[in-house]
Amino acid sequence: MEDRVKHTYRTNLYEFVKDVLVVCPNCAGKAVVHTGEFHTMQHDRNAVKLVCPACGFNKVLEGIGHRQDKKQKRGTILKFGAPIDPFFHLPVWLQADFSGEILWAYNLEHLEFLAQHVGAKLRERNGFAFNVRSIGARLPRWMTAAHNREAVLKAIDKLRDDKGG
Repeated sequence: MEDRVKHTYRTNLYEFVKDVLVVCPNCAGKAVVHTGEFHTMQHDRNAVKLVCPACGFNKVLEGIGHRQDKKQKRGTILKFGAPIDPFFHLPVWLQADFSGEILWAYNLEHLEFLAQHVGAKLRERNGFAFNVRSIGARLPRWMTAAHNREAVLKAIDKLRDDKGG
């Protein structure tokens, strides 16, 4: 693990919304929400697909960029920053209890990013203005605290080993 990281305050959570691993609503196995190129922040997506390779369950969410409720400013209600996928609002597959808190990630790439950020003893901003939308700025204190570093990294490794494959 590197002692310092330089990019975590320029990376947004949206960048990890690629193939989100979720709990299948049909069989409770590992399913995938295929989001296409959503992570590039192109909001005119036509469809997002939920597919479970274990039981064959699939569902399509269409019209992501179209208003479904007149009170809504735009599109389907997307929820970010919680242990659910932003589209279907299903629990993410990669989650674990950590002293009463939930450690979670959308996919293995997101989990690896968390390991790099948490494992770094020095997190540099490199002269970039404070970006409150960056993932580095929004992680909870319990996760980034130095006294929890080893335990959080161990929990991330356990998630990677138990559920990542």
